[in-house]
Amino acid sequence: MVSVIIVGINQWAEYTRQLIADLWTHEPEVNIVCVDNHSDTPYPEAAHIFRTDERLCYSAAINFGVERAPEGWILSLNNDVRCEGKFVKKIEALDENTIYGRQIITEDGYVWLGNWLALFTKETWRKLGGFDPKFAACGFEDADYCIRGKHLGIDTEPVDLPFRHLWGKTRWAIPGYEATRSQNIKYLEKKLGIRLGRSMRVTHD
Repeated sequence: MVSVIIVGINQWAEYTRQLIADLWTHEPEVNIVCVDNHSDTPYPEAAHIFRTDERLCYSAAINFGVERAPEGWILSLNNDVRCEGKFVKKIEALDENTIYGRQIITEDGYVWLGNWLALFTKETWRKLGGFDPKFAACGFEDADYCIRGKHLGIDTEPVDLPFRHLWGKTRWAIPGYEATRSQNIKYLEKKLGIRLGRSMRVTHD
């Protein structure tokens, strides 16, 4: 089974509702877990929409969604993404012991994904203990997840899926994000004993 986790803060009409409509158009049977990350105006009540009790960092919001998904593949998406075709059969044919992304980032031999689209199994997520909620707001939780996966023999690879990132919002627009980014890098370095965030290279997008 493939479950799609959508994390959204506000922007129901602008992005989230349109993405859900896309998914139902191309894959009407796919399981959707939409995380309303404590939007200022709550998302509509529906069986596939789950509202958090407080505003969570992106790591915790993804974990919140995965916890509510059944076993199988997890496709985690930002809400400012559009689906442009079928994808379930392609995902089901992939290696379950691999983490996949559309945007692949490398630095000093380390490989991770840009977290606007992340694909992994719930079993992999469980092995890794989920995404680390100690990363404030968003940023480098994806690097931490993939590098920890590599330590367990789980590679991160690019995947061509019919999704387009609108880049309608960026983490740099979060008030004080530059300081938050520096904080996250320091936490990552202390946690994993590595240095990242200074010469990153995007190899796929």
